[in-house]
Amino acid sequence: MNHSPPLRGPNLISPRLDEPIVIDCHILVTTPFSLLSASGLPVEWPPFSRGSPMRLLLLNQYGRASGAPTGRILSDLGTGLQEHGHEVVFLDSDASYGKPRRGVGRIVHEARSHLILLWRSLWCRKVDAVISLTSPACLAVTAGVVAKIHRAKHFHWAMDLYPDVGVQLGELQSGVLTRFLALLMRRAYRRADRVVTLDEDMREYVQDVYGVDSSVMEPFPPEVAWPTFEKDQKPAKRWLYSGNFGRAHEIEVLLQIQKRLEDRRIAAELILQGQGAQFSSSRRAAALLDLRRVQWRPPASQELLGESLFQSDVLVVTRKAEMKGLLLPSKLMLAELSGKVILWIGDTGGKTAQRLKREGRHGVFTMPDVEPIAAWLEHLFERGSSGQAIEPKATREVREESVRKWEALLHR
Repeated sequence: MNHSPPLRGPNLISPRLDEPIVIDCHILVTTPFSLLSASGLPVEWPPFSRGSPMRLLLLNQYGRASGAPTGRILSDLGTGLQEHGHEVVFLDSDASYGKPRRGVGRIVHEARSHLILLWRSLWCRKVDAVISLTSPACLAVTAGVVAKIHRAKHFHWAMDLYPDVGVQLGELQSGVLTRFLALLMRRAYRRADRVVTLDEDMREYVQDVYGVDSSVMEPFPPEVAWPTFEKDQKPAKRWLYSGNFGRAHEIEVLLQIQKRLEDRRIAAELILQGQGAQFSSSRRAAALLDLRRVQWRPPASQELLGESLFQSDVLVVTRKAEMKGLLLPSKLMLAELSGKVILWIGDTGGKTAQRLKREGRHGVFTMPDVEPIAAWLEHLFERGSSGQAIEPKATREVREESVRKWEALLHR
């Protein structure tokens, strides 16, 4: 007879450095191994049956409160799994998000995060599975060590691929260091119970470069409230970029396109919403171009995000062509759920770009296509793009479906 204490309500734990590092992962009721053996049913180790509650450890450099998209995504996954009866412990390294770091400063910052996550994981009672993201760089390596210590499964959800991204962006010089890091990541990918990628482009890249098959899971969209859509609403002639202004995205090309529209006296307004590495340089570039219809906004809160998207006719999603297979813009899923027309600027031959193109109503272009994009927007605004919008899809339903897919993967 099992005398384990009853299952307690799950608690999402994110300890701080100034608090005692004691993490109670609670004890879950499981079917005794001996009863399973006696029943003649297939026995797995750890001894949990398909669909039974699990103890899960989620690792990421940034927590939800930091404002980092990865912190929000992993926290939302943990909350969804909690609602399904699983016990979740979320560990972050208390790192601040948004401050660019380079050289020695970044190495120290990343190393500190690895040590904090490893130390805190050692104080957590045994878990059944570890889910890791990709911050700090090479977290899959540390998470693999943690999983081995806990004798747990390891699922690595790749938000981007390192050092590949650093090399493509010119932040890392290809050489001995990058080859060593790539070797570490190859071993980590192959030792993980499952690698999870964001789209088919990334899945193909991981298979071709690292020889590892993966499952595809798009990032969790934030839960937003969509405003009521009025079909007779006059087109606002606005196009919006909302994101982190990261170096993997095209920003200044948007200013060049807006310049073409203003020179043609098209009453179109470009809205740039967010913050990040290219924010200041973009403002300087806009001033040099003497742009008059550009609006700069801070990042929108989750409560106002749906409304900010609906105020525009076209939502811009950019990914530098060389980033195909290395990352996926986090706002893409939300843009698709909104029902708005999407302007994709980046590669045109990838699986994601081709999927958007097949829908027919979205624009798919490369970065040099400044003139074709300006002409496409002009035509779109003239015929009234707001009439082409479709009813948005509830983000809660999509999030619930994603949780179920993760649950099936964890119990595979």
